[in-house]
Amino acid sequence: MGTLLMLTVGTNPLPVWVALHHLKDNLPSPIHVRFVHTKETKPERDRLLKYSRDISAIDTVETVSGNPATVRSDITQNLIHNLPDNTTRIHVHYTGGTKVMCVETVAAAENIKVSLPSRNLDVETSYLDPRADAGAPLIDRNGNILVSDTRKGIEPRLQRIAELNGFELGPFLYKYWDEWGNNQTRNCPAPKPLSEDQLAKGRAAFNSGRRFTPELLEYGAYAAFQDILADISRQSSDRSNYRLFHKVYVRRANVSDASVKPFELDVVAVLGYQIVVVSCTLAYEHARVKQKGMEAILRMRQLGGVEARAIVLCGASQEAQQLIQAELREETGHSSLSLEIWGKDTWYRLQQTFHQYIRTAFGWS
Repeated sequence: MGTLLMLTVGTNPLPVWVALHHLKDNLPSPIHVRFVHTKETKPERDRLLKYSRDISAIDTVETVSGNPATVRSDITQNLIHNLPDNTTRIHVHYTGGTKVMCVETVAAAENIKVSLPSRNLDVETSYLDPRADAGAPLIDRNGNILVSDTRKGIEPRLQRIAELNGFELGPFLYKYWDEWGNNQTRNCPAPKPLSEDQLAKGRAAFNSGRRFTPELLEYGAYAAFQDILADISRQSSDRSNYRLFHKVYVRRANVSDASVKPFELDVVAVLGYQIVVVSCTLAYEHARVKQKGMEAILRMRQLGGVEARAIVLCGASQEAQQLIQAELREETGHSSLSLEIWGKDTWYRLQQTFHQYIRTAFGWS
């Protein structure tokens, strides 16, 4: 008795890895894993293979993205000639890839079940919605929840998230020309947590209400976020898989040219496999805050995929922050925006704001 676990691979490999992480421990063993991909998603397939080295039996099959007959034929032929001997169950997980690829991979598995009655095969499917706000559940074809919150039980490794999405973190060097025409080299260090001294400075700044600097705003946001996460983890042990980082430098992976500009994130929290980016600015002007919001949407998606969330902590008024958020929702086409704009009215109740956000909008409780 064994399981052939087939996972379709698209341009967002992170939820595929998450599904594999949970399914390999929940399906009848031995498990044989097979990634279904196209020529265009070979890079994503290779990154998934890198982070699946703990699986002893794993292989891949290539098909096309848009022709239903070709996809069904490719997968059917693969199953006819490469169905592991001990397989009694085929489980197709179809979070990644095109709709055609997903539908036809399932259809091919059903065809094999009919074509090989002596094998007495069972065919199952599952899906993970990476856009879920309160932690994506893993659901089977009958609507049964296999895993209620797939963030649980996953080590919060920012490097793995970045690499699965095709990016790398510092340390690295960035070479550029300054405004006077001089060749400069900037050191972009590895992401680190704040020290106790930096945390104390951040808390003191928010508690005293003294004049903020950009640095103190970042320290205070980090400290408030960390304190809330620590409080939740004390109440619920399965919410202890989180980490926070300050000044995260990110660039495209496999870039040999050191002049390719990286991007910088002020505060990044990793909760299981999901990230929250906090972009901090003292700016209050509509155009500037909106620009920061657009940047945050782009950068969080690049680093963390569609699962990522972002907060812009700024100096805008309450009225302005609501208007900016509404404009961003309309212009980006998001009905439920994964970006929050927090203005100056939140600065002096920041812990309470994080508390409400994390427990309700983010479902980390």
